[in-house]
Amino acid sequence: MLQKAVHLINKGAKFIGCNPDIVDPAPNGELIPAVGPILAAIETATGKKPYIVGKPNPIMMSIAKNQINAHSENTLMVGDRMDTDILGGLGAGMKTALVLSGVTTKAMMEEFPYRPNYIFNSVADIDVDKF
Repeated sequence: MLQKAVHLINKGAKFIGCNPDIVDPAPNGELIPAVGPILAAIETATGKKPYIVGKPNPIMMSIAKNQINAHSENTLMVGDRMDTDILGGLGAGMKTALVLSGVTTKAMMEEFPYRPNYIFNSVADIDVDKF
């Protein structure tokens, strides 16, 4: 499949990626390769960068908000990744909540120049009545 993707992109196909996530949490808690390494392999082989249509691109979040008639000021982006979920939410003007039950740890959060509005250990800790 990688060879076919490289061939098609070199022939002029658009190179579109859903997100640049490097790893995802597996059910057993281990981190496993996600879409990012695949995109990186194709980028290396073609010399072309993918256009990311999902997180952290705020366009996806804006379209989703429009579909449900929501507004940034009353929408909360919840995610487990600082580099895509939280960055995308901030880019779309939303409040953000980082859950520490996935990829990003509290220590890793310090590596980023931006911060989420809220931090929770898991999604179960979010009291939706407070939002």
